[in-house]
Amino acid sequence: MDWIFDNFRIIILVGGAIAYWLNQRRKAKEEQEIKEVLAAPDPRAQMNDDGERTRRIQEEIRRKILERAGGTTRPQAQPQTASAPMRPVPPPLPVEQLKADAYNDTPTAAEALVAADQAMLERQQQLAAKLRELQQQRRDIERPAEAFAEKTAKAMSASGTSVLGSPLADLRNPTAVRRAIILREVLGTPVALR
Repeated sequence: MDWIFDNFRIIILVGGAIAYWLNQRRKAKEEQEIKEVLAAPDPRAQMNDDGERTRRIQEEIRRKILERAGGTTRPQAQPQTASAPMRPVPPPLPVEQLKADAYNDTPTAAEALVAADQAMLERQQQLAAKLRELQQQRRDIERPAEAFAEKTAKAMSASGTSVLGSPLADLRNPTAVRRAIILREVLGTPVALR
């Protein structure tokens, strides 16, 4: 303990050096994080890039529609020279007319629509045939079950079980006992209320 008080200045000097070193490391780390944040792409800039890309795509679509509709296009933004005269830009067509022209003017578009409808009808016919086939398979599977049910019903009626039989005779017949248990479960009080 005496050593600490005797060398108090050295301990303060070493502690100060360590604090200075830790402070410098923290500042360097913060500067590194700031550089990483600045180097990372800004989401707002990316949204602006997406907006610019969307705008270019929309302009390209409008240009193609105008080409199909009127056969002319709006000139691309080019630097104007002194010798090149400026061409007039045709007024834009109404949206309804553009849509109608896009579907009506091109025979290839109509043919493509007819081909798509034909392919859809063929696919529907194939699905209908498959549905009929599956329904037939279901009927084939259900027929043996129905035959078995009829067979067991005939066997039960042939075994002499009747509703009006004596209770003691019913207890000797296993089929009647099974039937009584099932009827008790179905017609009796619910399990939750027992």
